[in-house]
Amino acid sequence: MTDTPPNWVLIEAAKRCDWAPGKTLAQMRGHIHNSGAFRALCDMIYKYEQPPVDRKLLCAQAAVTGALIELDASRFPKKECIWDCCVRAIELWEEGFGK
Repeated sequence: MTDTPPNWVLIEAAKRCDWAPGKTLAQMRGHIHNSGAFRALCDMIYKYEQPPVDRKLLCAQAAVTGALIELDASRFPKKECIWDCCVRAIELWEEGFGK
């Protein structure tokens, strides 16, 4: 990788280096040019790992999938299926799903 890596790569590399959570992205970008080890770690993360998925998206997908799997007319009636899926997604978020 010749350019500065995406933010998610910098954040993941900083976590693995046990850096303070208050370190800014600008400081991390500075380490890319100053530290060969940090640069190599960022390269490996970028090459072999997937970017994190938004927890909100995971909750919404789980709620819709649950509605389709259950096929329970009493819990997910046709008219209100979208509403129930939205409520279930919020419930999953509050329960900590995907953390």
